[in-house]
Amino acid sequence: MNSYFPKMSFVHKVFAWLLKEFEVSLFFYNTFYRLKNKKKFWSAIKGREALSIFDYEALSEDIPFYPLEKIKDTNYYGHAYVIKEYSGSKKFIFSLEHGLYYDGYVSFAEKRKTTKRIMTISDVRKSALEKVVAKPIVSIGPYIHYATPTLDEKSIAELKQQLGKVLLFFPSHSCTENNSRFDVDSLIARIQEFANQYRFDTIIVNMYFLDIQETDYAEKYFKAGFRITTAGHQNDINFIRRLKTIINLADYTIANSVGTHLGYCIYMGKPHCIIDSKQTEMMNSVQIKEIGRTFYNYHETITEEQYNIVSQYWGFNCIKTSEEMYWLLKDGK
Repeated sequence: MNSYFPKMSFVHKVFAWLLKEFEVSLFFYNTFYRLKNKKKFWSAIKGREALSIFDYEALSEDIPFYPLEKIKDTNYYGHAYVIKEYSGSKKFIFSLEHGLYYDGYVSFAEKRKTTKRIMTISDVRKSALEKVVAKPIVSIGPYIHYATPTLDEKSIAELKQQLGKVLLFFPSHSCTENNSRFDVDSLIARIQEFANQYRFDTIIVNMYFLDIQETDYAEKYFKAGFRITTAGHQNDINFIRRLKTIINLADYTIANSVGTHLGYCIYMGKPHCIIDSKQTEMMNSVQIKEIGRTFYNYHETITEEQYNIVSQYWGFNCIKTSEEMYWLLKDGK
């Protein structure tokens, strides 16, 4: 689940710098959007809570930005929301990385003065950040651990009974600055071949909200007989909760690239396979290639090698208890 990074004009870059460099700019920015969008935001959230996970068009519609947290980027994907819910804390004083960041990449927000502390997934990532950022950094493991699914166990079991043996596909995001469109027709053929070979009853495609909005991929998947779902818009506080529900439905998961979803699937006990190595092998990242090459071949169950490498990069040993998280959010250390 890579973050949505639209290309910015020079003016937008200057504005972003002011926003993240000066507390007063951030205060007025947040105050403006809290006053402007509060009613629309909560109306959208409540309305989508009643939707099926297969209502992908409605779930992917825009939600007005409403800053529950001070640092803008920390509001995305519902991560901070579920972590606070898990811990019982009303405070969140960290800049929260969105998912699997690799090598020495440092986001724009992490360098700015308004970011005092950083929260990330693993100790591997923490060590990489500490080499370039002189701020307190904590690792908490896979964020999905802290989320409660949007459907309870009974509802998931009933839906599973309808769907049968489920193959869940995670396509890479094509509508982001660092990604490009892929040949969806050949990918569909590969998915169908995989599903037939291993006898799956239902194929579910979990799409990124921007790809639903801006491409015809959903139409192509639908015509191929796939079920389509989405975790929702990036401003949806139930995004990570919905994603956990979707992964719970799967018997097996596949993708065409390495992403945060891979670690979440392994953590939740769902075997995973990357069915197209092209995107991974084109990456400059040694870490991404190391992870990807462990998943190029089909394995009926999660191998020890796969588990160990994912545990390392997704920080399975960094998970906090609710009490530990409460004090972490309260004191920042």
